[in-house]
Amino acid sequence: MNFSMNFSMNKAYRKPLPGTDLDYYDTRAAVDAIQPGAYLKLPYTARVLAENLVRRCDPETLTASLQQIIERKRELDFPWYPARVVCHDILGQTALVDLAGLRDAIAEQGGDPAQINPVVPTQLIVDHSLAVEHGGYDKDAFDKNRAIEDRRNEDRFHFINWTREAFKNVDVIPPGNGILHQINLEKMSPVIQSRDGVAFPDTLVGTDSHTPHVDALGVIALGVGGLEAESVMLGRASWMRLPDIIGVEIVGRRQPGITATDIVLALTEFLRNQKVVSSYLEFYGTGVADLTLGDRATISNMTPEFGASAGLFYIDRQTIDYLRLTGRDNDQVRLVEHYAKTTGLWADSLEQAEYERVLTFDLSKVGRNIAGPSNPHRRVSTSELAQQGISGKVENEPGLMPDGAVIIAAITSCTNTSNPRNTVAAGTVSEESQCPWTYP
Repeated sequence: MNFSMNFSMNKAYRKPLPGTDLDYYDTRAAVDAIQPGAYLKLPYTARVLAENLVRRCDPETLTASLQQIIERKRELDFPWYPARVVCHDILGQTALVDLAGLRDAIAEQGGDPAQINPVVPTQLIVDHSLAVEHGGYDKDAFDKNRAIEDRRNEDRFHFINWTREAFKNVDVIPPGNGILHQINLEKMSPVIQSRDGVAFPDTLVGTDSHTPHVDALGVIALGVGGLEAESVMLGRASWMRLPDIIGVEIVGRRQPGITATDIVLALTEFLRNQKVVSSYLEFYGTGVADLTLGDRATISNMTPEFGASAGLFYIDRQTIDYLRLTGRDNDQVRLVEHYAKTTGLWADSLEQAEYERVLTFDLSKVGRNIAGPSNPHRRVSTSELAQQGISGKVENEPGLMPDGAVIIAAITSCTNTSNPRNTVAAGTVSEESQCPWTYP
């Protein structure tokens, strides 16, 4: 068995992408050939899934699969081939151990073990093993914590480093570089892939529930279990039926001083009440323009807390500006904008998209909130803290903290790390409080 095969692509509807040396698949033509004018009404998710079908689906079942999307039916399974797999070091390592074991079995039978490789590009980020033993008040805290991490994980890191050299299609981001979702958003996602002379949307599965963090870029990214990720890694389709695609119209503008965390906690409460379990959410509307990519990432990251599977934003000027800000190659940034505008994935191209269900959320009504830690949907307005017995007046000697008091400025890690406003604000609060602990 050879797991080094190339991606197979169909020939129908493959056309030159104007102004480039790449081809693309004209999904609009394929959809409109079945039902004229249907593409214009498709939501963003449906357009991306349809492109995947036109490019990769068995030609004999293509029409029937596209009809499920066009007619909003959920009667047949159709294949989805994610462009890449993203793993953290715990679950990703087990998948690579399986491949290493398969190599041993092939070698025992006299075969070439080097032929066993992931078919789909796989990125493994080592970020789930760090334990903070030295606080931020120690100027050498980073180096000391990293040394402890290396010592505790010596055998595991040795195997992970071996996989980087041994396997094709495996890219390892070593420890000390950041959190999986932050790296995925800021560095790893091209938004539009170009492979084998063809441009197509970036899509992925990841072995972490907060993989939809990168949905903020308009990238369909789903959190899955290790076995499903391994199956995709080996080139197998992830079979699905058309998901419930819900439009979430964002209106209004935030009040001064309101952070993305305030917004997402209010939004979590709202969406939980609206019963969006397993749905694909698409955020759009006049209020979206006021949200930075960091704000959008904060929202998309909380997708599992909404109960949904995906939380997508359209590709627009904010997306392009963010790609430039994070150092993406200029040619790649131009490709993203050109492809999105050509194929109907640009925000302005989705004004006539129709949703089976639309929810409206008003940013102007969001106040300052707290929630959690275990129940992020249990939002409490800061104006009600005393009323609910969470805060109250403390009598103590001037200049002295009361016994047992601890001041901590903290923000939930992967929800906020790609939002500079939130991380800087947390750090500022901790500095002003003379607090030795921050968890950015």
